[in-house]
Amino acid sequence: MLAEGVAPQIEAAGIRPGRPLVAVDADEVLVHFARHLARFVGTRGWKLDLSEYRLDGAIRRLEDDRPAGREEIWSLILDFFETETARQEAIAGAAEGLHTLSRRAQIVVLSNVPMAARAARIANLAGHGIAYPVIANQGGKGRALAELARRAAAPVAFIDDSPAQIESAARHAGTALRVHFVGSEFLRPIAPQVPQAHCAPADWPQVVAAVEDYLAGSPGPRPFSI
Repeated sequence: MLAEGVAPQIEAAGIRPGRPLVAVDADEVLVHFARHLARFVGTRGWKLDLSEYRLDGAIRRLEDDRPAGREEIWSLILDFFETETARQEAIAGAAEGLHTLSRRAQIVVLSNVPMAARAARIANLAGHGIAYPVIANQGGKGRALAELARRAAAPVAFIDDSPAQIESAARHAGTALRVHFVGSEFLRPIAPQVPQAHCAPADWPQVVAAVEDYLAGSPGPRPFSI
């Protein structure tokens, strides 16, 4: 079952049957998140100290180094999206890469941005030259991706930085090309390998090459690695 509110967004995206589709995440793929979050939590009396690719235990209070609890983390993240989404900085090569891919595929941004910040995300991306339909999802993206693939009835590529989302895509939309891409150099050193990914490009030119190979019907994705 799709998360609440996702079906109308997919309908409004106007997916054209028979044309390949690229579904792409936003945070750490199109725009920077963690390095911006680090600055933001610093203004709230916290610091971001990432040693693993997860926020649990990574946000700590400046005063005494106490790790933030789950409710505190969620409150900070919601506050971040409410106040900072409109100012997130672009990942190098993202706009150019999607422009190249748009010549042969329709593009959809499949993001877990809160619905309340969706308009700000659309405006922010458009300001970076990334003006494509934005679907604000909740939880795993696999089911939304499967519905997009059903409507496209054509080859589909999925680009995301999250291991959990790559795994969700593998479970629910197994025929899609799964590209594990971390666009931020701030995070790339701690990004884990994801067995369910077909490839893990290091930059947007490599993302474009992998997707174009797939859409062109090459034998298999290039074995890039982070």
